[in-house]
Amino acid sequence: MKKIIGLTTLIICLNIYGNGDGLKIGEKVPNLIVKDTFNNDFDFSNQKKDTIVVFFRGSWCPYCITQLKQLEKEVYPKLKTNTQMVAISVDKLKVAKKMKDKFNLRYKVLSDPKAKSLEAFKIINQLTSELVIKYKNSYQIDVEGDSGETHHMVAHPAIFIIKNGKISFADVQKDYKQRTDNSLILKNL
Repeated sequence: MKKIIGLTTLIICLNIYGNGDGLKIGEKVPNLIVKDTFNNDFDFSNQKKDTIVVFFRGSWCPYCITQLKQLEKEVYPKLKTNTQMVAISVDKLKVAKKMKDKFNLRYKVLSDPKAKSLEAFKIINQLTSELVIKYKNSYQIDVEGDSGETHHMVAHPAIFIIKNGKISFADVQKDYKQRTDNSLILKNL
């Protein structure tokens, strides 16, 4: 009976959240609004510029911070005036702003503690309660504190490029240690 309930729960989660593989090339951008670190609305479906969207696990993730700093150094300076880059995680506004300021990131950092963007882009990585406790006790990483939520959802690291309201490039990494190569991002602009 437990196996049937577990399998049913998995099927329901896959139907609601997807399998974490993300939106595909050609799909329409979700109708979604989140806040940037200045508390301004960022409307995904109403962007005039081509947009590079960088999903990262949180400001607590050293692999993510390395990626964000490399994007600042290697990609951001090469963007044309009709292109913008944004990074998004489930960090609450205060945490996202602190990280943006600490690393002098010039591109927008978006805050989505409710994980609506992860659901919309189909890139949810559901952390177990045991892992959240281990992060807190062993590494002093407070996933719940940084997001202000107890859903334990973080993004699979992902890059999407949006052009004319549709996904023109998508790369989702299931291994949190792996990231999209910056040259691939630039090539697909």
